[in-house]
Amino acid sequence: MEVSDGQSPAEEVNNRVYVAVGRDVRESKSTLSWALENFGGDFRIIHVHQPRQLNPSPRLSYGSGSRNPQELARQEMESILDEYIHMCIQAEVPAQKRYVETQDIGKGIVELIEHHAITKLVMGAAANRRYFEGMQLTSTKAKFVNQHAHSSCHIWFVCNGHQIYSREGDLNTFDMDITPSVLPGSFVVESGLQNIRSPPLSSLHSRSNSSEVEDDLALVRYETGEGSNHMTESSSVRAHEGYSQNQSYTGMEGSYSEDLYEQLDQARKEVERAKREALEELIRRQKAEKTANEASRKLKTLENVYNEQLRWRKDLEELLPKEKEAFEVLKKQHEELQMLNEELLASQTSEPSSARREEFISVFSFSDIEEATQSFDPSLMIEEGEYGSTYKGSLHHTQVAIKMLHLSNYHHEIQVATKSRHPNLVSLIGVCPDISAAIYEYLPNGSLEDQLRARDSSNHLSWQTRIHICADTCAALMFLHSCYGLVHGDLKPGNILLDSNFVAKITNFGLHSASSHSPTTGELSFASDVYSFGDVLLRLLTGRAALNLDEVMQNALDVGHLSALLDPTAGQWPFEQAKELAHLALSCRDIDSTNRPCLRSQVWPVLERMRTCCEASLSSRSGPEEPGQPPQYFTCPISHEIMQDPHVAADGFTYEAEAIRFWLSGHDTSPMTNLQLPNCELFPNQTLRSMIQEWLQNH
Repeated sequence: MEVSDGQSPAEEVNNRVYVAVGRDVRESKSTLSWALENFGGDFRIIHVHQPRQLNPSPRLSYGSGSRNPQELARQEMESILDEYIHMCIQAEVPAQKRYVETQDIGKGIVELIEHHAITKLVMGAAANRRYFEGMQLTSTKAKFVNQHAHSSCHIWFVCNGHQIYSREGDLNTFDMDITPSVLPGSFVVESGLQNIRSPPLSSLHSRSNSSEVEDDLALVRYETGEGSNHMTESSSVRAHEGYSQNQSYTGMEGSYSEDLYEQLDQARKEVERAKREALEELIRRQKAEKTANEASRKLKTLENVYNEQLRWRKDLEELLPKEKEAFEVLKKQHEELQMLNEELLASQTSEPSSARREEFISVFSFSDIEEATQSFDPSLMIEEGEYGSTYKGSLHHTQVAIKMLHLSNYHHEIQVATKSRHPNLVSLIGVCPDISAAIYEYLPNGSLEDQLRARDSSNHLSWQTRIHICADTCAALMFLHSCYGLVHGDLKPGNILLDSNFVAKITNFGLHSASSHSPTTGELSFASDVYSFGDVLLRLLTGRAALNLDEVMQNALDVGHLSALLDPTAGQWPFEQAKELAHLALSCRDIDSTNRPCLRSQVWPVLERMRTCCEASLSSRSGPEEPGQPPQYFTCPISHEIMQDPHVAADGFTYEAEAIRFWLSGHDTSPMTNLQLPNCELFPNQTLRSMIQEWLQNH
């Protein structure tokens, strides 16, 4: 017999739904209706028939005109099952009926599950029909079936048309060698036979290989408590179609011939074999399908991951140009804001209030100055020039430089020095109005002129230190030009002082403005300072002070003899950096002032890049300082101690975090420039912090 719809026997068995019903059609109708609504395919109506208990008596007999009470009860049960079959027919669902005769309903259902290898079962769940949310299994037979039914059977427990519990089934646990056994004292009846009168033996064998053999044969077995098989005194097996009403079997002896019994037994064995093969095939198919599904799932997961990575890569490729464009826009905005800030600072040329000056500038008396200079001892005089005499002194245990100014220049220099605070400008500490004296910080390494002329080999400036001096001087000039519109007017190595760490600081500034005139050079401008800066660069490169040094340098570059012109005391100059610095110096000394480079946009980027290349060597910055002396930029401008947690403030300077926070708690100005801070934000300087830690580990 071929399987319909192209299904294998294993698939048809697995798709078959069994519904357990009782004698009360109204009670079980909701259970069957729920199954019809939730499942399709082939249905089997199963029932446990409880036969009446009769007292056996050898005298009791039934004539041809009387019916056995058990047979009558069985016919009544058949009629009830037909009502359920009719419900399935109305729902256009194919259905057949199966029942077992036993006194224990729960055990009967369990026996039917094993006998028919049931994998899907729907049955009632409660002792009464009242349903409420969250109810549990209350029926004794439902609990028994839930506990004892084979684990391969999936059971849905329903009450009044509502599922209240579901027990999952696992086909992998089904034992293929199970031989269904009938409970002691029970009938197993399978109805659906077309004609049982005299089935040909060949027909039985031909149909036994099909999954429908169990549905086409009616087997009646009876097992006593002693295990012997007998037929009942009066039992009937009928098909629900085409069965003759007058066909009956009475008596245990002679009801079937021995040959027919053997044929039926052989057919039963064939049915069991076909069932086992079907289940084996089903399990194999399910395992293969599970493996295929798992492989498909993994493949789909990998495809999703791959597609997601492709999408991310595409998004990044699309985002990268936008980010670059946004970066350029922000960079341009930053430059514009920086220029605007410089213009605003340049416009703030008004003299700071007296209260603010007193906050930073100390006022000393004549006696203080006289005591500091030891009554102006000539041995303490550092310099005597056109701007006044300068003495070295000690005020409050601090070494200072006391500059005696001409009265005509005193107020102007004090005014400029008070508001011009920069790391590369000599800082004003105090004043003495009584004798027109300005007290500046003392720089122990003297001027750049002194260092270049020194014959002591221990004090020679290395090429790295010279590059830093170039950058420091350029930074100071940019500050004077952009913030206050001041022209130094006399930039030379003698006006570039060096502190203990060889940090360059410009002195004698602020005596000229961009509109002032000189009788020797004509009108002074920013370009004048650029020209002088070019001379400083040549002096640092060569160590010479020749008047025609620019011509000599140009000839050396033309003939390729630059190395011979470089100062040998500076060490081995990197040729490319020395060559670039020489070209930069010559461009600054161009005769046409309009051709001279801009300090901020053309000179500073070159020097900043060179200085960055020198930062790796800490010793190169400290020059010939005393062993163990930290670089100046390692110390906080406020506390004058080595910084442990350096932070950059809005003025661009780096301070110890605790010191600058304490300062900002009572001020809104920069400790270095005395100017209003745009904000109070602080950013950690991780690069400087790592350099300080490395220096501390080595010292």
